[in-house]
Amino acid sequence: MTFQITNTENERLFGGDTLGNPTMLVHYKNYRDLSRDTYLEFGLTGMFGWNDEWQMDDAHGGIKEHDTLGTQVFGADLSILWEPADQALYRNVEWRSEVYFLNQDILAPDDSGRDNLNAWGAYSYLQSKIARNLDIGVRADYYKPDSKDYANTAGASVVPLAYTAKNAERWQICPYITWWQSEWVKLRCEYDYAFGHGTEDTEHVLWLQAIFSAGPHKHERY
Repeated sequence: MTFQITNTENERLFGGDTLGNPTMLVHYKNYRDLSRDTYLEFGLTGMFGWNDEWQMDDAHGGIKEHDTLGTQVFGADLSILWEPADQALYRNVEWRSEVYFLNQDILAPDDSGRDNLNAWGAYSYLQSKIARNLDIGVRADYYKPDSKDYANTAGASVVPLAYTAKNAERWQICPYITWWQSEWVKLRCEYDYAFGHGTEDTEHVLWLQAIFSAGPHKHERY
């Protein structure tokens, strides 16, 4: 069980926090060996914070109003890893998934008073080691925002937590390949295809990522 108190620098969830209210996060994690080669891990997460300043739309003067309202995010995750004990350097299969739910109390930007935003999403990926230094995988993401008539109001948009379209949704499919040049250097190529209804336009993105360590070797002592 982990408990954290942090600042509220996330602009998506806590962009209206001007009082420096802390964010509280609780995470519970549990681990189980299913067999000699397979283990399962699951977790539960809850995050709680506040916003106190709300921007009204241009039609209502674009003023800022103040009311301290809460934001809650809940999540559940599951991981299963198969890794044969006698081939752990060369073979494994990992499946990991997480679902999350957002509940945010707001002052509606059209000056209609207090309202509530509910959105949820999930991701799942399957990854396999096919050689000692080569991993392949594919990830799928799904996001279901809320639907509000005032979502795109000028000067006070609540996008991407809500959209004006009914039954808006967003999907993303991401195949990728990772090459471990060494224990300290990892290179990854990923293609993202995002599409949906009532949200942003369809996107095609190619990512090239390099992660490396520099300096003395980790095993050396000084």
